[in-house]
Amino acid sequence: MRRRTKRILSISSIVFVLLVTIFIVWFDWNMIKPYVERQVTEKTGREFVIRDLDVRLSLNPLISAEGISLANAEWGTEQPMLDVDKVAFRISLWDLLLGDVVLPEVSVARSKIILEKSADGKRNWDLKKEEEKEAELPEIGKLTLEEGQLTYRDPKTETDVIARIFTDPAADAREMPLDVKAEGKFTGLKFKAQAQGGKIMSLADKTLPYPIKASADVGTTRAEVDGTITGLEKLAKMDLKLNVQGEDLSALYPITGIVFFPSPPYQISGRVEHQKTEWSMKGFSGQVGKSDLGGDLLFDTGGERPILRGDVVSKVLDLNDLQGFIGARKAPQPQDTPAEKEKKKASIEAQKDRILPDQEFKVDRLQAMDADIKFTGESIRNKDLPVEHLVTHLKIDNGLLAIDPANFSVAGGNIIANVTINAREETPSGEAKVDFKRMQLPKLFPKVELTHGSTGVIGGTAKIKSHGKSVGSLLGSADGRLGLIMSGGQISNLMLEVVGLDGGEIMKFLVTGDKNVKVRCGVVDFGIKKGIMTTETFIIDTADTNIIGEGQISLVDETIEMKVSPQPKDFSIVSLRTPVHIGGTFKEPTVYPDKMLAIRVGAAVVLGIFATPVAALIPLIETGPGEDNDCKALIASTKQPLPQHSQGSKKKDGPKKH
Repeated sequence: MRRRTKRILSISSIVFVLLVTIFIVWFDWNMIKPYVERQVTEKTGREFVIRDLDVRLSLNPLISAEGISLANAEWGTEQPMLDVDKVAFRISLWDLLLGDVVLPEVSVARSKIILEKSADGKRNWDLKKEEEKEAELPEIGKLTLEEGQLTYRDPKTETDVIARIFTDPAADAREMPLDVKAEGKFTGLKFKAQAQGGKIMSLADKTLPYPIKASADVGTTRAEVDGTITGLEKLAKMDLKLNVQGEDLSALYPITGIVFFPSPPYQISGRVEHQKTEWSMKGFSGQVGKSDLGGDLLFDTGGERPILRGDVVSKVLDLNDLQGFIGARKAPQPQDTPAEKEKKKASIEAQKDRILPDQEFKVDRLQAMDADIKFTGESIRNKDLPVEHLVTHLKIDNGLLAIDPANFSVAGGNIIANVTINAREETPSGEAKVDFKRMQLPKLFPKVELTHGSTGVIGGTAKIKSHGKSVGSLLGSADGRLGLIMSGGQISNLMLEVVGLDGGEIMKFLVTGDKNVKVRCGVVDFGIKKGIMTTETFIIDTADTNIIGEGQISLVDETIEMKVSPQPKDFSIVSLRTPVHIGGTFKEPTVYPDKMLAIRVGAAVVLGIFATPVAALIPLIETGPGEDNDCKALIASTKQPLPQHSQGSKKKDGPKKH
């Protein structure tokens, strides 16, 4: 009885195994498709379809599915969001029993994925109806991608990019088997890129650096990177070598969100590191126009607004490369479209007779991010301006730009400017205070031969308040004051005689040589109202001549209407002694003599001039220890009239004493 029972159980077990085997072998796995489709559809809120499902059993069963599709959002540009011809993968049962999902082999053939945003910011990949625990990626062994295509669209940023993703047959033999090629339009600019990446299995490890090497062209900007990314999904950490070059640094804003001022062509390289909300580029170096650049930059996106911090140094700086900072126009470039070239040509034509930039500030960019940048130009290259060194500190806080200070080493002295532009309002407003300290006359005009051999120290100050949408309009609406004063030293006698149009003296100097004349004091003081500079005081008092000036300079239409009247203190038979007019525009000034003889200015006029508040400028000259401040001496001596000379008196050589 027991033997019969054992035989029956044994036969039954064999039959059961055979039946299970026959069932598994002959089972139509498509029968569970409706269940799988229903589960995915309910969880995603999108229709999910599988055309065919098959399972081949083994210790690592092979599961394959064909004709997989997931519907796009109702507002999507096309259907479906996901379309895959075939997916096949093996799953390790042993690892599955231990609680791990391991896929030794995965192959995906002819897949298409569309990721897109709507005009109001909705994302088609937001599938979950309720918050769920983040799913862990399975560990993948060998991955084969055949004709994969990923499309990304965002109408708000004018982005439409198609990327083709694949692995080649020799993927196992390559250190970076993943290949990506992309092209299309990114932020409205022509886009093309290619990249190589490491094995996909490493993506599951959020602590393992993922190797990547890529290059991209966006408009006129080209970037190349080589390094690692840890936590690729969220870009948790980066360590990349970066090389970027282009026609204009300001073109980086739509690409990176970092605001730079317009620039000439550039090339910059360095090491980019990223952790949490900080992106840093330490020890970068490069070239912008004819200037070199180097230093450290840090871009932090963790605050209310992103902020760019940096310490930048240029060993050799060409001031022409800073023209974009004040809004100078840029000529058409070879890469511009025909329409862009015509627009730039028309803009330049409209500005051809003007010097002050009228390009409007991009207020949205000044409000887009904050900044705290220190900049040093160790050596200045510029053939027209006697600038030797520059140190400045620029800050932007929610649209409020402050340059505090910009310290230029000029002509042996300094020009120190403190400027603020408030772009928080529709029409920006500005304030500026500029101090001129100890500038030396011959160094200030190194190309003017008439100043050679001259001496003297110049100081002064300017204060203005204004409003406008460009540098030109800010100056054109300015209210304030400009005062300059020159104390002591000597000035070329030949220059004075040329201003006085004294032909006889000029001929004498050309034959026998020039002699300098002592300068007692020189003062130029302008009141500024709505962009019009009007002379309050204009006098250069020397032992040989008094030069009196009057008139206006318009920052509105860039015109000059000045008259300079030389008043010799001696007599020359051929001296015309006539005022000189300076007119025309900033771009094309004209100088011509007056038809009327000058009226000799007596001592009372000079005394009246120095009784004005302009005497307060004297401390700005900062004469050195032991030096006599001739302006103070002149003001102190105003109780005594200037000496008069009769027409018959002879001119003595050398400077006259008072």
